[in-house]
Amino acid sequence: QVGLIESESPLRAACLAPDVRAMAAAEPPAVPMLPLTKDLGIPAIGYGVGTAWFKAAGTEREAALQASVVAALDAGFRHLDEAEMYQNEGATGKAVGEWLARTGTPREQLFITSKVFNVDDPGVEAVCRRSLEAMGLTYFDLYLVHAPFMTDGTPFKKSLQDIWREAEGLVDAGLAKAIGVSNWRISDLEQVCEGARVKPVCNQLEAHPYLQQPKLLSWCQAHGILVTAYCPLGSIVQEKLRGGPVDAVVAKVAERSGKTPGQVLLRWNLQTGRGVLTTTSKPERLLEFLSIFDFELTAEEVAEISAAGSARQQRVFWKTMPADEP
Repeated sequence: QVGLIESESPLRAACLAPDVRAMAAAEPPAVPMLPLTKDLGIPAIGYGVGTAWFKAAGTEREAALQASVVAALDAGFRHLDEAEMYQNEGATGKAVGEWLARTGTPREQLFITSKVFNVDDPGVEAVCRRSLEAMGLTYFDLYLVHAPFMTDGTPFKKSLQDIWREAEGLVDAGLAKAIGVSNWRISDLEQVCEGARVKPVCNQLEAHPYLQQPKLLSWCQAHGILVTAYCPLGSIVQEKLRGGPVDAVVAKVAERSGKTPGQVLLRWNLQTGRGVLTTTSKPERLLEFLSIFDFELTAEEVAEISAAGSARQQRVFWKTMPADEP
């Protein structure tokens, strides 16, 4: 679950990776940090390895995935978003390890997120340890419970409170610096937040002008939970969303600002209070996505984009989710 599926061949993108290294070598774009805890920040933009790279391990796409991760790191991305469900942790971990060795960069300068889905069996800690081993890591900076229910919308066997207690144990064991959730609604968060010993610091959600969830966003902000957006470019890259009323507004703002529609949509998410996650198989897009911190949308432009999408709220992912709000 990430923001962009590109039509270009991943193999061609892999061949272009050295060019990205050359462009980024001088001075990668500076990425601001967003606070998670008093001691931990998260880069405002991250590179996701789901969706376009789903189940790439063990296929002809594995080398292209590894090349894309290296290209993203060379371009200046410092946050990588992984998940047990993506089934490619070993490939990503190999790319990270090779990049760290080549550049001499300390592991501490990367922010690596992963997620657990099989909370019933084998359970949160077992999955986390398996993921760490696959990636060649000793800890995750952020570890998320991927969803509050099974893919068909039915509840897990374990209660959310029990699942969260297991997640808290990861912090105690030093396996994760911080813990959070993904795709959780207000009703799910209310079940764990009040009695939590370690509070969730992040809720990773599908977010674009056609899925804004303002009540959930406001609730998370009021409780100190950072919302990060996957599929932030949905209105221009997802077939079912393209051609809607948001397009014309975004195109107008892009022309005014001298930026691309993708950059405008990333800024919209940032300026409405979310971090962003995106991906691409086109290395030339990497620097485009990182170059979103040198301009701002006006308040009127943010409002106009929001208004254009508000009448067509719909999901691309997790369609079985019973929503707390339209």
